[in-house]
Parts: sequence; structure tokens; C-alpha cells
Amino acid sequence: MSLERRVRALETRYIREPVILTLPDGTTAELRGHGDFLLRLFADFCAGAELRPEQVAQLDLIRRSSGAREPGGARMTEVLRCVLDGPVETKDSALVDASDS
Repeated sequence: MSLERRVRALETRYIREPVILTLPDGTTAELRGHGDFLLRLFADFCAGAELRPEQVAQLDLIRRSSGAREPGGARMTEVLRCVLDGPVETKDSALVDASDS
């Protein structure tokens, strides 16, 4: 396999289309990552793992977004937004809306 073909194969494997987030004011922001970075972000967040600063920034953008366009029509940002904005369990096991806390 020629070097050019190898580079192309690597690019298609690791460089993906960005996730385009739409913010409430009409502006857009891009999220970029390798492979299933949104799924890994979701898993790390749900597991309570210590997040890297770039993951915290990505979650903040997703939380503030009002919509997204993902490669292949995926909806992982919507799942993340639901988890980020969903009800929160308190010490007394009563569910509270995340916006109230």
C-alpha cells in the first residue's frame, strides 16, 4: 500500500466531521473528536470519572446548546443534554429539577 493510501485510510479512521452545536442566540460551535468521543464523554460523565478540562468544556457547550447536527444523523448530544438537564436525586431521595439546584 502506498504512503498516500495509508494516510488517507488513517484520516478516514481518525478525522471525522465535527458536531455542530446551535446555541440559543443563533451562533454555532464545533465539537471535534476521534471515533466515538461523545459516547466516551457520556460514559465518563455517567460513571463519575474525573473529566479532563476539554471534556468539561464540551459538556458545557452541549448543556448550553439548543440543537445539534451530528455526522450520520446521530443524536448523542440530545442524550447528553437530557442527562445534563434531567432531574437530580437529593440525599432524601426526592427528585429535583436540575435547574432548581
